[in-house]
Amino acid sequence: MDVFDPVKYSLAENKFFLKHLGESPITVLKDSLPEGVNATAVQEVLSTVYQLEEERNHRGWVWAGIEKLKASIETYLTEWIRWKEMSARGAPRFPSMHTWDSRGRPHRGGIGSDSGSKISTYIDKDGNRHKLALSLRDGPVEGFIPSWIKPEAPLPDDLDIDMDAGTVACPLCGWTTNYSSGSQSQLNLARSRVAKHLKSAKEEPERHRDLWQKLFT
Repeated sequence: MDVFDPVKYSLAENKFFLKHLGESPITVLKDSLPEGVNATAVQEVLSTVYQLEEERNHRGWVWAGIEKLKASIETYLTEWIRWKEMSARGAPRFPSMHTWDSRGRPHRGGIGSDSGSKISTYIDKDGNRHKLALSLRDGPVEGFIPSWIKPEAPLPDDLDIDMDAGTVACPLCGWTTNYSSGSQSQLNLARSRVAKHLKSAKEEPERHRDLWQKLFT
């Protein structure tokens, strides 16, 4: 198992993991299990984590670690409660399976939403999506940049604003919106539209999102 995905397991099983990750699966599974916990389902996770910890302790091999694994589970459990509370107020049961337009209306299966019938991300308070699954072994190699990777140009310091023409444009791709020249409130609204563009752009999405974070957070 290279990836741990809390969505694959029941709430009871995720809570069981929080209590027993790192323990010997033989010891843990010899006792009666709590209601909602399937021995076959949890054995692979417990065995994998136990083995990874043994390799870390005796061979120095690096993996994501129990704390990050627990953080992934806790995030999922927290989001599950939040989704249920939002659903009680009229929201879709699983918000990440939808995209949301500028008026706050959900669209199931929209571009960028979780596909099919499986939840794979959660949406934070700023509208950013984050993966729930955690890679156990593969981490970034710090300090190494392949020769074929060229350094990116610095991010612009502002949007492209033409007050005479009454336009505000994205400096990365040229996406443009109009506003009534001379009106500060209209200019602010135009900037907000470009901000939404930066968060949802399909071309160079990471660079667009980085610019959004630089200019609007």
